[in-house]
Amino acid sequence: MTPLARRLPPVLLALLCAACALRPPAPTTPVLICPGSDAVLLSIDLPDDAVRQRWQRYQACDGYRLLKLLRAAGRDPLRQQAELERLQADDAAAPANAALARLLLRQIQTQNHLQEQNDRLQQQGREQQKRADELAAKLEALRRLELDLQRPAGPTEGNRK
Repeated sequence: MTPLARRLPPVLLALLCAACALRPPAPTTPVLICPGSDAVLLSIDLPDDAVRQRWQRYQACDGYRLLKLLRAAGRDPLRQQAELERLQADDAAAPANAALARLLLRQIQTQNHLQEQNDRLQQQGREQQKRADELAAKLEALRRLELDLQRPAGPTEGNRK
């Protein structure tokens, strides 16, 4: 037997054992490409089931967070405003989604400002109505007093003849 033939089986056996001892590589998570802001805008008016089905894989995306906020508009403005500020501060957010979040945040802030202004005006209206009612009551009391003063006095003992 040649020296190569004698050495080859043990070397092959060692390589085979080494290959069997290696652990398989850890499965890598697939790269998730999030849908763009156009997909967010197209999904706003879809039924809940369709949104759940379409966005099921993308729940970690900033677009999904923005979509949830857009669909829940007006329900809880303070929570919505805080979530939009977090989304806007997120550096990993897509520029289009960040711009949409900024626009929505500005809209919510304007809505809150207008609501506060409306509340103040309603309070002023109630106060003015209360004052007008009080003044009307005083005016009515003065009219009654004037009518009482204009009536001729009834016959008294000094006026009788």
